[in-house]
Amino acid sequence: MQKPADTELVRAARAGDRAAYGRLYDRYAPLVRAVCYDWVRSLADAQDLAQDVFLRAYERLDQLHKPDSFGPWLISIARHRCQEWQRQATRDRRRREGLHEPEDVYPAPQNDGELARLGPLMAGLPETERLALHAFYLQDQSVEEARRIVGLSRAGFYRALERAKKRLRRQLSREQESIQ
Repeated sequence: MQKPADTELVRAARAGDRAAYGRLYDRYAPLVRAVCYDWVRSLADAQDLAQDVFLRAYERLDQLHKPDSFGPWLISIARHRCQEWQRQATRDRRRREGLHEPEDVYPAPQNDGELARLGPLMAGLPETERLALHAFYLQDQSVEEARRIVGLSRAGFYRALERAKKRLRRQLSREQESIQ
């Protein structure tokens, strides 16, 4: 069974079909959470931000001019919302500086295994490369869907993936050498 295109789901959601928006949510929530986590480094905050992103997107669905661009549009909302969160966190941190409280704005990931090891390394990658890795490898999107979400041509997407993999290999190699 073929899954409906974003265009069909967006049009149905605009017409009041909440189940259609739920399917869009199911399709994109892991990627949006990953993008948010890349920015805030807190699973709880990333989940809260992702919910806020989907709420904003739902409220602004009529402003989406190209329904087939739902994925990239949603990711741009996520980036904007995370930037707002960081600005607010910076303001809050400055207000607390006089209190001398210990700060853990970016706690270590709570995951275990290889992904937890890669998380901090991925955080150092440029955003486009991180997003390409998330969309293609971690969210298991097709090349076409992942490149569309990231907003790159097919060749550009492959270059971003290749650069990201090379950087991660170098970082893992350095990490391994420091252990030995």
